[in-house]
Amino acid sequence: MLLDEPLGALDKKLRERMQIELRGLQRAIGITFVFVTHDQDEALAMSDRIAVMSLGRILEVGSPARLYEQPKTRFVAEFLGTMNFFSGKVRGIEGNSLLVDTAGLGRIRALNRDNGIDEGDSVTVGIRPENIVIEGIAGKVSSPTDTNRVPGAIIDTAYFGDRMHIYVSVEGVRDPVSVTMQNFDGAALSRNNQGSVMLRWSEQSTLLIQSGPGNR
Repeated sequence: MLLDEPLGALDKKLRERMQIELRGLQRAIGITFVFVTHDQDEALAMSDRIAVMSLGRILEVGSPARLYEQPKTRFVAEFLGTMNFFSGKVRGIEGNSLLVDTAGLGRIRALNRDNGIDEGDSVTVGIRPENIVIEGIAGKVSSPTDTNRVPGAIIDTAYFGDRMHIYVSVEGVRDPVSVTMQNFDGAALSRNNQGSVMLRWSEQSTLLIQSGPGNR
């Protein structure tokens, strides 16, 4: 069954209720629904498999988790959710880690996923805001796997009720680095609580996309 933007005219709360109804209906009648939407959150919530299209072409097909966590193109990475992007170059391989030199972040580590990226390749580095830890903020504790560290300074915060967005200036990086915390984690922060911090994230959270047409 083809459903072309069926919930587009509804307000947010009613749309979320109807998403539950449609998922239940699909399971009850047992046929395939092709659900067309421009709402990324809706696509993630409704789908068993997502096909991301641009200019009439299918760029990637996969499960919501795979496309969100391991997209193969920059377009898909920034289309589904928010991503911090940096340019880099792979300088070496150390065990299961790729060593990547970046502008602003210095040398960082990324998990070697055997996806064709090798020493000497130019890459786009992507890090989801929710995968970055700010050291010393209550409730969000870094772990030994958070091997990447970079200093910065908080320049702004935005409160969204269930979460807080924190914007961090990093020397050598043009755009602020975005960090997302659940509200109880960021409760100690306010617009007046601005100062030097240390950002940490794991190599498993470091996405590498091979540079090329459409991936810059």
